[in-house]
Amino acid sequence: MFTETWYPTRDGVVTSLSAFRRGLEALGHEVFIFAAGSRGARAANTDAKVRLYSGPVFRAYPDYHIATDRGPARRLLRALEIDLVHTHGTAMMGLKAVRCARFGKLPLLLTYHTRVEDATGYITKRPTREAALRRLIWQWHRWYFRQCDAIVSPTNAVRDDILRQLRREMRRAFVIPTGVDTGRFLSGDREAARAKYGLNGRKVVLTVGRVAWEKNVETLIAAAELLLKEREDLCFVVAGKGPALAHFKAEAERRGLAERLRFLGFVPDEDLPSLYQAADAFVLPSTFETQGIALLEAMAAGLPVAAADTGGPTHFVRTGENGFLFEGRKPSACADAVRSAIGAGAALRVKARETAGRYSLEQQTRALVEAYRAVLEARAGA
Repeated sequence: MFTETWYPTRDGVVTSLSAFRRGLEALGHEVFIFAAGSRGARAANTDAKVRLYSGPVFRAYPDYHIATDRGPARRLLRALEIDLVHTHGTAMMGLKAVRCARFGKLPLLLTYHTRVEDATGYITKRPTREAALRRLIWQWHRWYFRQCDAIVSPTNAVRDDILRQLRREMRRAFVIPTGVDTGRFLSGDREAARAKYGLNGRKVVLTVGRVAWEKNVETLIAAAELLLKEREDLCFVVAGKGPALAHFKAEAERRGLAERLRFLGFVPDEDLPSLYQAADAFVLPSTFETQGIALLEAMAAGLPVAAADTGGPTHFVRTGENGFLFEGRKPSACADAVRSAIGAGAALRVKARETAGRYSLEQQTRALVEAYRAVLEARAGA
């Protein structure tokens, strides 16, 4: 597996790779990770199946590195007895994946995790330049997709976007969401988490994920302001860090919301099940998601969810049945959906858990293995 991001960075791609790696290894497969990273992370790495390739920091987003180091050599691939190359990005590590697949005459799959074209604001704020950059990104992606034996999309919405861009030239496109360890989120220490974060006596609305410009946090803050005026017992909790954390914390303080709109920063994995259990509802305001892994985690915990009606969440959420969708950049619509989630009954919570149960890590890993088998068999028969 090739990736543009790896530990210590934490994002949806890292979460997905880690989950599928665990799932594949549990089924007896061997997984090697080739990732971009800093020289410090490379020096500190003790995982024999992870190799980090360093390069300069991506200035627009300092958590990421541009892997200018030469990628894995042909002899290394032979020594590791690689059968298939699976890339999770299309930048420098993605190019290394193409080269390795060609050298080794191996099948190449791509999981399209990120709508890169929606993050052009990190490069330029000028609308005309953003539009030109988006066109260039899709030209690049069309070339990259054609190098692949198959594309894996986490949701139907993403697959349909790709097929439209390719004008349906792609022969194989699999929809395989990242699986969730559903049992892990069924329970947790609600009272301990509430005491730890000072949430006792509150109705808690939780969101989990990177605090980044593209995540639509401004809509969440505006919606929270509307709801906090209505209810004295309500509290919003944001778990996660990112490049926009300081900005949005300052914005919450500027609006006088800091006491009841709390930014926790990074929350360790082992604390997440209890934090989900400590909440009464979950909100995903981002319009950037190709899936939204935290959404399924929240549903596995039995939380009523409110999510923007763009991209990944539309694959999982049915309004009034297992959660609530809202018009993504409209604070009043977000507030309405959160209000409905807070008031949802036991039947909706059960449906949310049932939905998450259909996307367990084991089930999704087996689907990925079937995709691997299909491209290997196609190569063998070519």
